[in-house]
Amino acid sequence: MSKAATIASLVRIAAKTEAEFIETVAHVMGDGDAARAAEFFDRLNIPRSVGLDEGMKPNAAVKKIAVDASTVTTWLEERDVQAGIQKYLDRHERKIKWHASHPSVEGVQNVLLLFRCAIAVTDMRMARLELLLKKHDELNPVEWAVARELLNRTYLTYRNYLHALSSEWVDATIATIGKGDVGAAMGDFYELVDKAVRSLEDARERIEERRQKLTVVPGDPFPPVKPPNYFGGDLLGKGPWKQFWGGVQNRAHHFREAVG
Repeated sequence: MSKAATIASLVRIAAKTEAEFIETVAHVMGDGDAARAAEFFDRLNIPRSVGLDEGMKPNAAVKKIAVDASTVTTWLEERDVQAGIQKYLDRHERKIKWHASHPSVEGVQNVLLLFRCAIAVTDMRMARLELLLKKHDELNPVEWAVARELLNRTYLTYRNYLHALSSEWVDATIATIGKGDVGAAMGDFYELVDKAVRSLEDARERIEERRQKLTVVPGDPFPPVKPPNYFGGDLLGKGPWKQFWGGVQNRAHHFREAVG
């Protein structure tokens, strides 16, 4: 794939199959151009007519999007990249909601693809966030605010996807076409959902360990401080996290019981 490829051509390629989605996203992110990556995700659109790659099992492992540490540079650049990623995720979450209001056997494959791509992108977001936290032992208040914002947004977006999948789409689809047909089309996809949930929980634990080793430097005349684990509804706080994660687990359980 040529580095000179236009954003339009890259978007078209990424929307064809899951394999090309993973490869193209890795290529764009590997360029290290924050503005280009943000524009790519802002324009990326997977049509509702596209399903899983031919012969792929719904619960097949999602290939990770390679993350080059040299392309993860500053918190402000990462905020720009993640803004584009967020637009992509929000747009495709709405597609799952569309399928919930238009349930069909044909739509199952597209929902599976959209969710699998969301898992891959979420995993990449967390990997980039962890790399940035490892690169800097000291953060200024703006950098710490961006770190918290990106962490919270990543987890909240995944919860929204899971809600759309398990509390909206699957119930509506089963009610319309029957559990047997839905189960046959989805196979053991619930296993992949459970695995993604466990992966996010593990990532949160690693980030919490790293937080305890960081220092926030407000600048003169204020002394350096440890990053607080809670303020303003932050998911780094034990109470908010427990409540949030309980909701995620309940949604995953409902999905598993509905189709398992």
